[in-house]
Amino acid sequence: MNEKKYTVLLALCLSIFQPACQGEKLSATIVSEIDQKEMVLVPAGEFVMGASKTDTENTHLRIGTVKPLYVDQQPEQKVFLDAYYIDRYEVTNKEYKRFADAVQYTDLPANWEDGGYPQGLDDHPVTNVSWAQAMAYALWAHKTLPTEAQWEKAARGADGRIYPWGNEYTKGQANIEIDGARQTAPVGSYPQDVSPYQAYDMSGNVMEWTQDWYQAYPGSDYQSSRFGKNFKVLRGNGYQKAGHYFLEAYRYLFHRTEAEPDEFFENVGFRCATPLIKPGER
Repeated sequence: MNEKKYTVLLALCLSIFQPACQGEKLSATIVSEIDQKEMVLVPAGEFVMGASKTDTENTHLRIGTVKPLYVDQQPEQKVFLDAYYIDRYEVTNKEYKRFADAVQYTDLPANWEDGGYPQGLDDHPVTNVSWAQAMAYALWAHKTLPTEAQWEKAARGADGRIYPWGNEYTKGQANIEIDGARQTAPVGSYPQDVSPYQAYDMSGNVMEWTQDWYQAYPGSDYQSSRFGKNFKVLRGNGYQKAGHYFLEAYRYLFHRTEAEPDEFFENVGFRCATPLIKPGER
């Protein structure tokens, strides 16, 4: 999608969206008018983003990956974000079809046939969607994809935890392959995989597209040929993981990976976010 065109469309859509910051107490949850999805409030304030970890054992050489562990997640820093809402659950197949039918959208997920998703997966997260396909839904719903920072704060809360529920992982807490998962689950099926703001499946089920290009964090001295405007950032963990993805480092909420915007994967979906509209911004 042309970046200038996207910016204009996003501004128009968000100007229509209703939540406003007028000094009143904000609701902890709202229901989005267009797609009828429940959204949870992430209040304004600082949170801990990124990692201070280093891999002194050069694990990447042993497992055969190019990128050393943690290097693109540094430095750990406090980041301030204005308040925003984020979908409580990932966008489902049923919801994506409602969007496609409403606007006669024909660029459907790669695993759909005859205009429909696989039988029995109504409440499973939609997958096999590119960044542009995810953004098309978001714009229809008068929302956007969350930024990397918005996604990470919604998942970690303000206390720097490394999983939605805390700092220790117990088998069965999220839908990831290290626990034997081989397919998506209906959204919200793992009650422990819920963040401090009550957003579900931030640790498992599917990885999720974010709004941002893959770039170095401020203050980082790590350089990569992949930085720039060629790759979008994916966050979270997905069910279909193998090989080096079994490592603990890939389960942390500060982990980030990247993909080309036109790529799609069987373990990648998305959820939407929307900022609050402040007085004078409409």
